Amino acid sequence: MRNVARLAGKPRGIAAVVAMLMLVAGCGGTPSLPFISSPTPEQPRQLVVRVEDTNGARPLAGAEINGAQAPAVAGPDGTARINALRGATLTVAAPDHDAATASVPADGDLTVKLRPNVVAGRITDATGKPLEGAKIFVDGQPTVVRSGTDGRYRLAGVPAKGTLVIKLAGYRLGLLPLAGQASQDVAMQPFQARALYAPSSVFEGAGHLDQMLANISRTEANAMVIDVKEGGGWLYYATDLPEAKQAGAIMKSPLLHLDTLLPKLKAKGIYTIARMVVMKDDTLPKSRPQLAVQNVNTGKPWTDFKGNIWLDPYEPGVAEYIAKIAVDLAHKGFDEVQLDYVRFYSDGNYNTADTNLPNTQSFRLPAIQRLFRLVSNALGPTKTFFGADVFPISFIAKDDQGIGQRPEVIMPYVDYFDPMVYPSHYGPYTFGYAVPNEHPYEIINRTLKLMNVEAAALNPALKIRPWIQDFGYGPFRAYTATDIHAEMKALRDNGAAGWMIWNAAARFTLAALGAPRPGENAGPMTSAPASASPAATPSASP
Repeated sequence: MRNVARLAGKPRGIAAVVAMLMLVAGCGGTPSLPFISSPTPEQPRQLVVRVEDTNGARPLAGAEINGAQAPAVAGPDGTARINALRGATLTVAAPDHDAATASVPADGDLTVKLRPNVVAGRITDATGKPLEGAKIFVDGQPTVVRSGTDGRYRLAGVPAKGTLVIKLAGYRLGLLPLAGQASQDVAMQPFQARALYAPSSVFEGAGHLDQMLANISRTEANAMVIDVKEGGGWLYYATDLPEAKQAGAIMKSPLLHLDTLLPKLKAKGIYTIARMVVMKDDTLPKSRPQLAVQNVNTGKPWTDFKGNIWLDPYEPGVAEYIAKIAVDLAHKGFDEVQLDYVRFYSDGNYNTADTNLPNTQSFRLPAIQRLFRLVSNALGPTKTFFGADVFPISFIAKDDQGIGQRPEVIMPYVDYFDPMVYPSHYGPYTFGYAVPNEHPYEIINRTLKLMNVEAAALNPALKIRPWIQDFGYGPFRAYTATDIHAEMKALRDNGAAGWMIWNAAARFTLAALGAPRPGENAGPMTSAPASASPAATPSASP
């Protein structure tokens, strides 16, 4: 009460406040004094943000700055004046650069550097001629761009580290390390495969593979076409591919041990091609019978005269299954995946065959085109080339001959176009020759002239690499070295990108093959040599 008495002479307002404080204190509360203000909030400060490219400190006009009191855009000199709290996080972004974050400093201005994520350049041959249609991408990323008619390309979204892949038929694969540069010109080094066919029997009997490798080592052959899936539908190699497991297509004892086979072949400089039969498949329909051509009388899968089951190209799931296997083979390390029998069924009783859609050309062509497009897109961002075996007749005649093969549904989607130009398989009087088998040069020469015109209109980057025969067929005699040389001359005269020789038993006429060609390299380029002038001699490939 003495304290209250001392205040008795004070103004009534002060006494009332003191009484209130005593009351609050008595109730255990914490007093809040209306005349004691809280700390003044920190005020935003003004600063200049400069945005630069990490390559050469080039100012980035148009860069967007967020996180300040208001969004800002850098001017022509790469700067913007902002108001922001000390310690605030700014997000800075500019086209063709990685975005970055930065904290507002306590004082002074701020410089933010952005890494460019675009690589651009020019793809040429060793003489400096621009190359159109090369596929360029970063290994492991899905985006693929192509070089234009001037050889130039531009690839965005490139990471700081990785491998730039350049893929163009007729040339070695390019595998170039990304080193932070914004420009990458590449002079491609040529390569043409000259392949021998390697059926499953080569890998079944003791010594057969060694014999083939010996033949390759002492001749100009530098590649092998290896069967990985034949008409039975089995995959000849070990794989964990779920789709193959579901189909029951994995052999219990695989013929091919790719983990050791492919490195062995590549160490010898051999280009490896995986050949896969597509529509002939006795295995997949056992687990998914709806994917097969159906027999209208039995309701079961239709079979040809030899008892083979054919897949229905119209059925959803067929193209997807093939694409999965193709990518699996790419990941296993093959240089190329080659599809065979990508066509509608044949060699059976057509009256009992039924497909999901009408079996007419207007329906057949889109179905075959879809498969090639799907597989092409799947293999595009891999280091593996894409090839297709085709019947020449569909590229000589004006229609698809009932099988769904035409230039426009195949040529735009493959790297290598592989017509089976076996003169023994041409009908009488094709191109005016009563027995085409006796005119290997003329038959192949006329065929390739037509195909070159079709390819030029549909896919300038396409390379034609035909199958030629080293066998006798039906009533026709077996081919000799002279015949094979005539076939090869027709290929050279029409600019073919190498050849593949078919003999079902892998018994080849070695006298038809030239000597080894020193200095060839089927392996990838790992550096980008500068292109030479047209008059200069190309430097050796790395």
